[in-house]
Amino acid sequence: MNQQDPALAARRNAFTPKPRPEWVARVNEEGRCMDIKSLVPLDENSLIETAKANTGLDDFGDDEWRERFRILCKSFDEESGLNLLGRLTNRSEMLTFLQSRLLIEDQYKRHPEIEDEVISRPVYIVGQGRSGTSFLQNLLSADPNNGTPRAWELMMPVPAPEKATYFSDPRIEQVRALAGQINRIVPEMESLHEYSTDVPTESAHVQCLTFGSPGWISATYAQVPSFSAYMADKSMVPVYEYEKRVMKYLQWKNPRRHWIMKSPLCLPDMPAIREVHPDVSFIWPHRDPVKALASMVNMVGTLHWSRSETPFIDGFEALTTAEASAQLLDMPIRWIETGVIPQEQILNIQYLDFVGDPMAMVEKIYAYFDIEMTENGRAGMQQYLDQHPRSSRPAHQYPENWGDLTAERAAYARYQSYFGVPDEIE
Repeated sequence: MNQQDPALAARRNAFTPKPRPEWVARVNEEGRCMDIKSLVPLDENSLIETAKANTGLDDFGDDEWRERFRILCKSFDEESGLNLLGRLTNRSEMLTFLQSRLLIEDQYKRHPEIEDEVISRPVYIVGQGRSGTSFLQNLLSADPNNGTPRAWELMMPVPAPEKATYFSDPRIEQVRALAGQINRIVPEMESLHEYSTDVPTESAHVQCLTFGSPGWISATYAQVPSFSAYMADKSMVPVYEYEKRVMKYLQWKNPRRHWIMKSPLCLPDMPAIREVHPDVSFIWPHRDPVKALASMVNMVGTLHWSRSETPFIDGFEALTTAEASAQLLDMPIRWIETGVIPQEQILNIQYLDFVGDPMAMVEKIYAYFDIEMTENGRAGMQQYLDQHPRSSRPAHQYPENWGDLTAERAAYARYQSYFGVPDEIE
């Protein structure tokens, strides 16, 4: 922990997970007297061979992902401290990704015309977690001209989703219980993030089909220091190229004018995204980073508690310390100033302005990127706002005592000054 952040260190160290539901506690208690590594294997070969057997397929496409997967599995097995339920859920997740990849690659072989699909002017929402990125993606996806990846498509991608049945596809209900399992394991997650089959999911979630999203994996599935260190200096271009391959498949029978992709974890990947999508548009919502980081600490700690006995371990600070998050927020400033990210391809918006008048901000976004606002699009987004008031979900609980914020404000000074981000915490 950075000694310059005493107040943040106190909040992070004070994170106390809520008591587990009785059934979760009893499952994990039983696991303590079992050889759970043998019973629930997470090694590379076991997962790959099971995925092949389950699908009857053996072609995963390009082998570029395999080294990442091997290192990830080793990190799961040796570093993550997974309990019995954690090993079960992680094995289930990894098999889902492997099987989906096999199924998608099989469809490409059967239908080579999928390669001809064009991904035109995708929109990527970037920025710090807990800054309204999910709200913005959900709202923009309510415009029927826009498309987003949804969990059910990644979990059961074959047959290809079709426009006429996209919102009534039986697979939505078939996988709903599994997608919402996190809420049964840690019920407090409902106040932090919405997990469901039919809501937009992260760009980083799509990238799990190539096991190339260290932020998503280490925040959602387990703490994997060795895997994160391995990925630190690796190019993300191949990961986004495979994500594009998945996007082509998903729009093959369900055309989209614009893809609305989102992940706070892709902020450092902006040059790689632009290399894969030269016509990309970026939207960056800005929020008081002190308040956003406090929410992220709670979310990451809660996710880890769902699968492990230790919410945080040494070496996992990228999402939970001011110094590390400030470095991520400052990085794109250099790209903007040097033209690596052209100004016309990025729109910076303020979180408080957005939540204060969402439709006014949408109008600004559409005008800036020359996106047509149709009557159906406007109606769809307004309907979403009417049907999903923030009050319909449990309120997030912030710290009662924030402590001395001097060090944190100093860490974020350049970011807040450059983008004019106001303080929400005094």
